[in-house]
Amino acid sequence: MKDSEITIISVGPGAHDLITLRGHKAIEDQEIVIGMKDAVETFAKHKEHYIPANMKTDCVNFIKDCPKSRIGVLVSGDAGFFSLARFVTAAFENVTIIPGVSSVCAGFALLKKQWFGYRFMSVHGRELFDECPEVSTIILCDEVNNPSAIAAKFPQIEEKFNIFVLSDISLPSEGVFAGISDYKKTSRMIMVLEEKTA
Repeated sequence: MKDSEITIISVGPGAHDLITLRGHKAIEDQEIVIGMKDAVETFAKHKEHYIPANMKTDCVNFIKDCPKSRIGVLVSGDAGFFSLARFVTAAFENVTIIPGVSSVCAGFALLKKQWFGYRFMSVHGRELFDECPEVSTIILCDEVNNPSAIAAKFPQIEEKFNIFVLSDISLPSEGVFAGISDYKKTSRMIMVLEEKTA
């Protein structure tokens, strides 16, 4: 049997109209699509699909055991930005990547700000970092490692930075908040630390 052809398809921050045309076409070309439930239901419920309990640990094993020759893996945002793509490309050779819109790009469009010069960090599914950011920083958060937890660990950030929290970017439940007091806690949040100017 020939090796499977794997296509990693970036689906953007979640809205059906923020995936690229190339991404839509790639989904149609697959024999089976792997992805989290919300991504599959939004972009590929009409295709044969597999929804793993844990994308990172189950996805690679499923592909290894799958007899299909064309397998699409849906990843949120852009595949080159804190993505599952690195685990798939490390495990398989015959991989194509379809780029997409990152949540950072979409989030800064909401803020009407540029993101040139920002540092990037992720605590989404990871441990909180040990040192307080010193420069303008974009932090990908989740429900546990959320902006409140970061501010509690580093109370000085509220003096040093203007803080914005963006949640569920591009979805009907989307929220944009200044500060960390009233934001809606979800599994998809971005915390923006913008250095204050004198």
